[in-house]
Amino acid sequence: MPGTFSDSWKLTKTAFGLIADDRALLVFPLVGGLSILGVLALFLLGAFWLFPHFSGPSASTYEALALVLFLATYFGTSFVSVYATAALIGAATLKLEGRQPTAADGWRVARSRLGRLVVWSVITATVGLLIQLIASRVQGIGGAVIGLAGGAAWSVVTYFMIPVVLYENATTWASLKRSGHLFVSTFGRSLISNLVVGLFVGAGIVAAVVLGILGLFELSGGATALGFLLLGGAIAVGTVVALIGAAAEGILRAALYRYATTGKIDPDLLPSAYRLGGPPATDAPLA
Repeated sequence: MPGTFSDSWKLTKTAFGLIADDRALLVFPLVGGLSILGVLALFLLGAFWLFPHFSGPSASTYEALALVLFLATYFGTSFVSVYATAALIGAATLKLEGRQPTAADGWRVARSRLGRLVVWSVITATVGLLIQLIASRVQGIGGAVIGLAGGAAWSVVTYFMIPVVLYENATTWASLKRSGHLFVSTFGRSLISNLVVGLFVGAGIVAAVVLGILGLFELSGGATALGFLLLGGAIAVGTVVALIGAAAEGILRAALYRYATTGKIDPDLLPSAYRLGGPPATDAPLA
């Protein structure tokens, strides 16, 4: 157990250390988040266009179009999330290997496995949709429990699925089994490391909410300038914390996968260039 805590702390420091050393890693969750917002905006535009026709003579046709629009949005957001996470894991893995990748190198890693990532995004979105459909069939708290338990179990089994898709050649079923096996083998370290990241994100969200409440209080009291300043601060804190949290979670997956497959624990074996305050790294060719 002491080794588990020690390793978890090293892995967590690696995640936040890489972000502090190279803020370009925040590009991946930023692009992913903005892309998802864009997809949702297109969905809303389509929904506003379709809604007036639901009561017309061709209502069934437009309802079918609405279903297609919903499914396209659902699967589209799933792919964007998977692809952005894959690019982040690709860039983080290159850094953990002592290289100096740019954001473009991360996208290149994801693009090299585009077909497999598309298939995986469809599978994970379909399973998620089925879990919610099953949960919706059960009334009361039972449905909520089924939804939460099913979603949690799926998240655990597929935690390493993206790095497995990126770096191993196997069938989808074999990759799923591999992902589950890797999670079991790193259970303690994965749990504690992600808990630390979750606590960081939770603290940031609490801070953003407090700032927002104070801002609304000041606005209601007539202090317009201070109120908007506090609201702006709440939005800024929430956005930054969300980006850092998403980036840290992706880097943790890369570091934990590297540990599970090589036994290397960072930052002890992390190149000195990626320790805070370390000397510049020498250029290393990208694979």
